[in-house]
Amino acid sequence: MNRFEVPDRLKPFVEGFYVLDNDRCIGKQLFFNDGYPVLAFMRARNERTRLIVDGEISLVENAWFCGGILKNVYCESSTAFRNMFVIRFHPMTFFGSFGLEENYFTTKQVVNFSEIAGAGFAKLNNAFYDTTSTIDRMQLISEWLAKRMNRHYYPELLTDILHSIEKRDTLSVKGLLNDYSLRLNYKWLERNFKRHVGMSPKEYISIRRFLKAYLDLHSSGAKDLLQVALDHGYYDDNHFIKDFRRFSGVPPKTYFQNLETHLGTISSK
Repeated sequence: MNRFEVPDRLKPFVEGFYVLDNDRCIGKQLFFNDGYPVLAFMRARNERTRLIVDGEISLVENAWFCGGILKNVYCESSTAFRNMFVIRFHPMTFFGSFGLEENYFTTKQVVNFSEIAGAGFAKLNNAFYDTTSTIDRMQLISEWLAKRMNRHYYPELLTDILHSIEKRDTLSVKGLLNDYSLRLNYKWLERNFKRHVGMSPKEYISIRRFLKAYLDLHSSGAKDLLQVALDHGYYDDNHFIKDFRRFSGVPPKTYFQNLETHLGTISSK
């Protein structure tokens, strides 16, 4: 995945522009989330993404938003995710900028962009696919977002807290409260997380902890499950396995066996 720098005027709202071009991302893929809402444009104007959420199948359009806490959400594609254009938004400015309630993604974590964009969606969508240049697409999206993004108040302390969470592999809500001592109490923390991030601090820390542990386990291959769990702040391997089931629908052993079978099938083609 290639990352492109964001124009200065959008930096309070957008973390980065990305282009995904991966031949191995094909077939059934688990959707992850790290707390940052994401807007994705698929390769083609008429392309549809098949979603499987807790076993239920649905389709989303060529452009879709992803946010909230993704649990057992998979996508299926018969072609690789080539030239997929992704915009990653800062969570504390996203909801206010798009005029969304903080619980918007509570019941539906993947939604069509057309449901959020409003009346200007069709014009933007057509213009996006009328060009194939990444730079032109970035400029087009930047101009559209600059007109939509509204500055609104959010506590600077919250930004500091989010940065602190990103930098650390192991963290709990209790540890966070201890770090900030008299400057922070749990009621303030929970209220502002739900209002500006769309989830509780416990949920936010949980999805980031799982993602880091998953990536560690995936990259190491032979690394001990218990060691991975402890390295990332889990009490033990059972705690990690429980989270793995919650986010993927299956235990890690089953998940990686299925993944190896899938990759082996791709390699043999």
